[in-house]
Amino acid sequence: MTFSTYAGDVEHADIQFVGAAYRYNFKIRIDAPLEAVRAVVTDYNHLHRINDDVLRSEIVERYDTNRLKRRMWLNHCVLVFCFDLVFVENVEEFEDGTITTTVIPAESNFRRGTAKWRVEPLSADTTRISVEAEQEPDFWIPPVIGPMIFKRAFMKEVRDTAENIEREAQRARPK
Repeated sequence: MTFSTYAGDVEHADIQFVGAAYRYNFKIRIDAPLEAVRAVVTDYNHLHRINDDVLRSEIVERYDTNRLKRRMWLNHCVLVFCFDLVFVENVEEFEDGTITTTVIPAESNFRRGTAKWRVEPLSADTTRISVEAEQEPDFWIPPVIGPMIFKRAFMKEVRDTAENIEREAQRARPK
């Protein structure tokens, strides 16, 4: 019997609250080749594989080879507070490994939001993902306790996401 361990390393993770918005960034190192990692993070119809909060995700419209519109439904619970999140975003993929997303407020429950993902090789079998994002929800987050709860949940979510990306990328790589 063999066991595999997926440990995607979190190099850095931080979340800050500025008024009603939050900004976060993280860097994770994945033990898998660039193309396998990129295939996992751009598999927009199966994002539940890398984030347990994602209930469903789909490509709504493809504008061209590198630009599309996607929708994600998430449910995130922290202690007794649960949030149903709807993200409808324009996504653009660039040749240098950058992926940008911009929330479409009229179709989401966020007033605004942007994210920039950078997927880059560190070696033939190791990839780094760097993410910078800012989002302003259009729903109530409990003051004072909300940011504290979100910080704790954010750190766990980054760790889990790194492990999930690594697991899926290693499954996808050629044997």
